[in-house]
Amino acid sequence: MNQAQSRRLRTNCLLLLAWLVAGTPLPAHPAIPSHVPGLLVVPGPPVRFIVALDRATVAGTSYTLQVLPVDEAGNPTRYTGRVHFETTVLRALLPPDTDVHFVPTETPLPQFPVTFSSAAPDLKTLTVTDVTGQNLTGSASTMVSPGPFAHVRLSTTAPDPAPACSETTLVLTAEDAWDNPVTEAPSTPVMLCAASGSSVTFVRSTLERPEYSPPCATGILTGTAQVIWKDTKPEDVEFTVSGVDAKEPLTLHFKAGIPSPQTSSFSFSESTREPPLLLIGSGRLTAQLTLRDQCGDPAALPADKLLSFAASPPLAVTSPVEDSPGRWKTSVSLPECPTDASKLLAVWPLIGNEVLKKPSGEQVKRLVQPQCSTVAKLSVLTPADSLVAEPGEVVELEVQVSAESDLAVTGGVLRLEPQGLTVLGASINGQALPAKGDGFELPELRKGSPLTVKVTAQTTIQPNQTVSTKVWVVNPEGTFLTQMESVDFQQKDVGVDVGCGCQTGGLPGQLVTWLALLGVASRPGRGLRRLRRGERNDP
Repeated sequence: MNQAQSRRLRTNCLLLLAWLVAGTPLPAHPAIPSHVPGLLVVPGPPVRFIVALDRATVAGTSYTLQVLPVDEAGNPTRYTGRVHFETTVLRALLPPDTDVHFVPTETPLPQFPVTFSSAAPDLKTLTVTDVTGQNLTGSASTMVSPGPFAHVRLSTTAPDPAPACSETTLVLTAEDAWDNPVTEAPSTPVMLCAASGSSVTFVRSTLERPEYSPPCATGILTGTAQVIWKDTKPEDVEFTVSGVDAKEPLTLHFKAGIPSPQTSSFSFSESTREPPLLLIGSGRLTAQLTLRDQCGDPAALPADKLLSFAASPPLAVTSPVEDSPGRWKTSVSLPECPTDASKLLAVWPLIGNEVLKKPSGEQVKRLVQPQCSTVAKLSVLTPADSLVAEPGEVVELEVQVSAESDLAVTGGVLRLEPQGLTVLGASINGQALPAKGDGFELPELRKGSPLTVKVTAQTTIQPNQTVSTKVWVVNPEGTFLTQMESVDFQQKDVGVDVGCGCQTGGLPGQLVTWLALLGVASRPGRGLRRLRRGERNDP
């Protein structure tokens, strides 16, 4: 500011002060000259991209993408670099990495063509990123809708191969030229036909105004429809679509013998009670899985799959055994009492380490109620050194059964699982016990009043075979009332006195067996017991 300007400013200030002191109003337009120099505003460096794209796009249509570099305040600014394009649209045609040089007011705004092929009901994102180290990025969102109808696609929800006798779904889908489902389709009837001469039958359809004239189902398609078929024979069947433009035909491979959780059965063979009780320690349940296909016929395990059983701890299961085609068994036991004995435990099969599920999604399994204490007690009275049996001999063993609690136990059944033995009967004090199932019905059990049961059996005529039996008591539903005890016989191929005082010790084993049977058959009817060495069977 020069001296003249300084004097002018000082004079104006004095006049303003005088007016204020005198209370004189200020002029409406005081002639106060101003001299302010002009300012040049320059945008800052680029910090991001503003990406412009239509909010709604159609599959298969080309669109123009605009990319504007801006500074911190949002002003267009100079940018030189290379940009890269990415999108969350599954199928899209994007520009390659491109060099960009932009100067506001001097060069055109950068524009790029993009085409989306995949439609989706939600917003998708397209992102532009600088790849020259300037740390710039920007994005825009768009919703891609399908294009106009072009053809019908035929697909299936069934596995390959499809199980015979099962309902198999074929899906008709109206699509655009880029395979996106469309909701608007021609009102021309669509015809879905099975190959002539096949055994496949029509079940139902969701086509509008459906009709069926073997081997074709007809109706109006309004987007997506299902046509259900069933085939009871193993065969390959080709399905074709006509009436509108369609994709290639579809062939279904129907196969029998595929295990189906819907028709297969999984149960416990010993008990009709649900859930069965399982006694800690000696209790045993046999879980049995019978595989059937959708037609209800026996099914074999696939060659590439392994079958196994699993159970809730502390249940234990043995390795599965296939005792007949398609029928698998495992033994279930309770080695220890669970923390919460009131909680049910489960056993379930697995094929290829995958659980079996019914069509409803329910897992195939069976529940078990743990039983941590017995209500009765069983003990073997026959000394172990007396458990000696010869081939074909009639033997006896005694067990004692009593109630453990003050409550009387009724309906008890003595069960035996013999090996190398044929059980002939059971009695108490000479009174035969009535047979019940594969056991013998017991009288009422009371605490302090044990029952002594005598079991009579005949050993096998085959020498050198294991001779034993397991014995326990169950209730009418098959639940264990006692622990399970094992009774093992020692089988000796000893000489038999056939009435002449001679022994057969040096004879071949087969002849010894027949002589043993002859000795048993020739004994007097006053009683059956084993002859000892040197003892004659004189009349």
